[in-house]
Amino acid sequence: MARRKAAISTKVLNTLVPKKEEKSKDFQTVSKEFLRHCTIKGLSPDTVKFYDKELKGLFRAFHELEVSLADVNAMQTEDVENWIKYMLKNNRAVSSINARMRAGRTFFNFCLKKEYVEKNPFEGVHQLKKRHTIGATFTKKQLERLLSAPDITQFVGLRDFAIMLTFAHVGLRLKELCSLKVQDVIFNGNGEVNIQQAKNRYARRIPMTKRLKTVLKAYCEERGILENDALFVSVEDDPISPRTVQERLKHYGHTSNVEKEVAVSPHAFRRTFCRLKVEAGVNLFVLQRLTGHSDLEMLQRYVQIYGKDLEQAIEKGFE
Repeated sequence: MARRKAAISTKVLNTLVPKKEEKSKDFQTVSKEFLRHCTIKGLSPDTVKFYDKELKGLFRAFHELEVSLADVNAMQTEDVENWIKYMLKNNRAVSSINARMRAGRTFFNFCLKKEYVEKNPFEGVHQLKKRHTIGATFTKKQLERLLSAPDITQFVGLRDFAIMLTFAHVGLRLKELCSLKVQDVIFNGNGEVNIQQAKNRYARRIPMTKRLKTVLKAYCEERGILENDALFVSVEDDPISPRTVQERLKHYGHTSNVEKEVAVSPHAFRRTFCRLKVEAGVNLFVLQRLTGHSDLEMLQRYVQIYGKDLEQAIEKGFE
């Protein structure tokens, strides 16, 4: 009688209950489903574009390595490891490989949740170690040479001067600058710039320096009232594009000869902003709020390189 009360074993049940026929899911089909999921989830267009680009890169590489992509469940960790070796052999940058690995791992986590795969093939595969460096920054003299290059008697020159000074005194990213609206600049009191389209989706408020307030007020008066509300506009009164900003910075890098010493770019201004703040002893958490960095890792590198505590500590003990 005891046997009759015992539960029937799983092995016996599996022979009695027919298994559901599992359909394989190919890489490209699931990629489209994943990107649609990211969009519905509310990820930024740039993030969705990142996943799209990196997954296409993965697809091409696996195809060249003759890895079957007809079924995502067939992907093995060994395939991922062979892909990394292939990328390194082709002299791909470590940062590029790591970015593609992050995208691949996130994609296969999605596959795991949807039960398209039994295991994430990227599980246990670690990011490659890379040398932590900080790109070149401008000296104060180089910065002033750049700021002195535009002809501020012309609209384009005044606009470009305002753009470079905003980069230098606010430390914002290229996309953040191009997305600024007229209403994001407040001149009341000491003045402030509100960054609404931040990379980490957290808007932030940056107080204006006296010099920036004066320059932006002069620029806004010259800009006038237009049909669009973009802060920085072209001579045709259209919102200025990121490419145009990059080209204008390179132009002034060339005319000022700073380009011969340091590559002139929006991020060089941002790095310079961070360096000058660290050298001035600005609190790391305050700097994080100013720059909108999601974590302190990068800012800690600035402190390690440019912090004045080393100079102050080196003589101690020898007095």
